[in-house]
Amino acid sequence: MKTKYLFLAVAALGMAACTEVDDFAQNNAPVGGGVEKGYLAVDLNADGATRAAGDSYEDGTAAEQAVSSAAFFFFDAAGNPFNINADGNYFNVAVADNGNAAAPNIESMTNPVLVVEKYKGEFPASVVAIVNYTATASFPLANLRNQIFSEGHTSGADFIMTNSVYADGAGNAVYATPLTIDNFQTSEAAALENPVTIHVERIVAKMNVTAGATAFDTGVQVNGKSVFARVNGWSVISNPMTSYLIKTIDTTWDPSTLGFTWNDTPYFRSYWAGLCQSASNHTFAYNELTNNDSTVEYLGEYVGAANNERTKYIVAAQLQDENGAAIEIAQWYGTSYIGEEALLAAVAPTLKQKFMQFNGIDTYTNIDDSQLRCVAGNAAAESYEVVFQLAEGVETDNWYAFDGVNYTKIANPNAELAKIEPAKIWKDGMTYYYGDVKHLGVAGSVGEYGVVRNHSYKVAIQGVKGWGTPVYDPTQQVVPVKPTDKETYISAEINVLSWRVVSQDVTLQ
Repeated sequence: MKTKYLFLAVAALGMAACTEVDDFAQNNAPVGGGVEKGYLAVDLNADGATRAAGDSYEDGTAAEQAVSSAAFFFFDAAGNPFNINADGNYFNVAVADNGNAAAPNIESMTNPVLVVEKYKGEFPASVVAIVNYTATASFPLANLRNQIFSEGHTSGADFIMTNSVYADGAGNAVYATPLTIDNFQTSEAAALENPVTIHVERIVAKMNVTAGATAFDTGVQVNGKSVFARVNGWSVISNPMTSYLIKTIDTTWDPSTLGFTWNDTPYFRSYWAGLCQSASNHTFAYNELTNNDSTVEYLGEYVGAANNERTKYIVAAQLQDENGAAIEIAQWYGTSYIGEEALLAAVAPTLKQKFMQFNGIDTYTNIDDSQLRCVAGNAAAESYEVVFQLAEGVETDNWYAFDGVNYTKIANPNAELAKIEPAKIWKDGMTYYYGDVKHLGVAGSVGEYGVVRNHSYKVAIQGVKGWGTPVYDPTQQVVPVKPTDKETYISAEINVLSWRVVSQDVTLQ
């Protein structure tokens, strides 16, 4: 791989190439020391040199690997700020030329020399690079690690990247790139011969769901007719909208518990994370599931969560007949009907003794289907169910129940109707399926589910089973749930990338 380097314009650092810093922080200065200048060459590496043999990877797009700025934070051996200029322990660098580097590398700039001027014999022990970020304050390493950033990458540009985190050969967590005296040379030319390589990773993950134009056989018929499901869109929910700036790891993690090998020292990478933000945005509406096969969503890091807190993706679909026409299905007490009208026609006769309308003189008339309607979002039912109510325009007075002897007035007929067993209606064939985002762990392991930064989660829908979760009102905000009395899932093939590919076949229940 051709190595390219980062150009740190000395003028942008507020100093001339051949002058010393006149005003630098004194807290790092040994008594009686002299001043010397060290030239530090930096090689930023995102993907190219860290690809493990046998694994396949996905190159970042031009936008995902573009660099417009970079900040470098320096630390002493204890992780305290190592002040390198009057501002503190950081350099900000504006990158004017990204060099149009070929994917997957972001090391696309030339003339890569950082000028570090410190007291003789005193140089920083480590460095953290933050790409597409401008520093405004000094931080100790511990504080820098815990900075929280908004995911905020839906614009498809200026992806924040920070040092990749891994355990070294001695089992120590590496959060900052170690520096040695050999990295600090007395000339620019010498520095180029001994660059320090900083491996960086994007602080977000990304996801894509594809289904193509196939209408999948649900395997369940209604009135002798086969029912198919065609995917119309998707989205991700239950995912945090923020990520910590630098990933946290625990070097005591047991690969047998996680279900995969999480650390990769030779390639300066790890594939699991510790400290994460809480998830948000747990609800969705069917008409919001508009992503298509080419859409990519960027996700905050989220691992080790309880089952109901996993990152979920929701797939919107339409139930169709064999000719591709929408088929509206209703279910009540285990019986299926085609269309809401057929359901109401079946329900009304069962209510003829419980709901009778008095004409005010001498006649009681049984309720009929024209006086009924279905309503979603009632507190008496699950989010995927509808309750029965009086139709629009039907008077709510003079309703009675008959027990064979006496007529008893019903004060609130809609409240009584809501007590009847709810129904399920796939209005105009609208349905959804959902699954939890899987990671690299084997089934049943801690690492089976999760979202880890710099991974790309690819879901290829290969089929469905069952009619999914019914939708009656596409604008209703709901929490994803599967009907309790119906097994339904989508069959999908998951490819997990770092922007790395690891194939998995899963069945989403």
